Amino acid sequence: MDDLDLAPTTTAAPERRELPEFTLKNVALDIVHGLQALVLNPEASKVVAPIVFFAESIGTKVIRKKVPYTEIDYSSYMQQIEKIEEGELNYYKIAGDTGPIVYPAGHVNIYSWMKWITEGLDDLELGQRVFGYLYLATLVLTITTYFSASNGSVPPWVLYLLACSKRLHSIYVLRLFNDCWTTFCMVGTVLLLQQASYWKSTSGFLSGVITYAAADMYSMAVSIKLNALLYLPAVLYILYLLSDECLLLFLGPVVFGLLVQIGIGWNFLLPLASDPEAHEIRWAYLSQAYDFKRQFLYEWTVNWKAVSEETFSSSWFHILLLVVHVGLLSLFVLTRWLTPETLGKSRIQFFKDIFLFWKRSATAKSIINDHVLGPKFVFMTMTITNIVGVFCARSLHYQFLSWYCYSLPFLLWQTNLPFYVAIPMYGIHEYCWNVFPATELSSSGLLTVLNLTLAGVWLNDQQFSKVVEKKDD
Repeated sequence: MDDLDLAPTTTAAPERRELPEFTLKNVALDIVHGLQALVLNPEASKVVAPIVFFAESIGTKVIRKKVPYTEIDYSSYMQQIEKIEEGELNYYKIAGDTGPIVYPAGHVNIYSWMKWITEGLDDLELGQRVFGYLYLATLVLTITTYFSASNGSVPPWVLYLLACSKRLHSIYVLRLFNDCWTTFCMVGTVLLLQQASYWKSTSGFLSGVITYAAADMYSMAVSIKLNALLYLPAVLYILYLLSDECLLLFLGPVVFGLLVQIGIGWNFLLPLASDPEAHEIRWAYLSQAYDFKRQFLYEWTVNWKAVSEETFSSSWFHILLLVVHVGLLSLFVLTRWLTPETLGKSRIQFFKDIFLFWKRSATAKSIINDHVLGPKFVFMTMTITNIVGVFCARSLHYQFLSWYCYSLPFLLWQTNLPFYVAIPMYGIHEYCWNVFPATELSSSGLLTVLNLTLAGVWLNDQQFSKVVEKKDD
């Protein structure tokens, strides 16, 4: 054996990194860099997220102890539930102090349970605890949708904003509104659709199961309060994409959702009964719980105090809002969501393929099949559709903030505005919701923030582009 083979192998000692000098200036710089990371560095979000959760957990308890409960609708809910428990099924005859019942059967089921929890109005503190847990559960779902939509790259300042709404805490912990339950179901729907997209390219069966679960969750949201219908265009579009753009497969989750809606309202729909009394009960339920012509009072509007009461109540103003609603949705659909880049084919081909209702016509390049961009596409499509509906709503009441507040921090980030601009915008938005009664200034400020958010997101035409990572040579 050659002696050279026995020579020990030597390796160069790793070069020692010279530590910076320990000075007051360097310590101050380290603190500044650390604080910057806690605001801007996405890696820090993994630490910030649980901090926000635990801070909110403590915060909701402090609010319960320090701020008195405010009675608005809960006692009326209890009165309505009591009449139903006594055997009354006719929605025309079910009413409380604030008026007749106007919500579908999901609301009835939840507040029947709440009536048992709070023993009517005897243990409201326990009811506040339940709503505190509901707030925290919604927060967890929201943070999860943020991480899913951003592939873990959401900056910490976006998460901090989730804990910064005084009005939102009040809606949940101090007022016990049914809007909170609808929001929980809708955030859950968004998350399920994100997961269906994430798994679609690797497990079609699992994706399909999750898609049906999303249809179930969405139907539950609608059964509590009809504001969930603002999401309907996005829900249908995403379900169609998840069904491989096959109309026959698409009908599966749609029909399933309708059956869930019928099942929830079974006691009031009485589908197996045909006598006159059953017909009246059925019609009363449908006309009261699914009333789309409900009139709102000008004194309670948050978003339209900048117009006169006459304009607010006029039919032409309502038609104008509907036209703007359809126009804004069409703009986003045709220029951001239904494009060759998101579909993997031309729009013309997409519409042609719809008529091949028995055939799977989606391409492998469809964004819904992308486990990174798909969840973001779902989040943006769902939340922007909702925000457009809110922006064009005939009236917003104070509790309606819960409809969309969960999505606003992420959408402000997606405008590509600097954080030092986006955060003050959120502050202005919060101010507008805390002015009572609303004024011309607060209404104008609210509409301006929503308008700038929609415009900023639309102008960000790179939101569904993949980031190409550079590799070292």
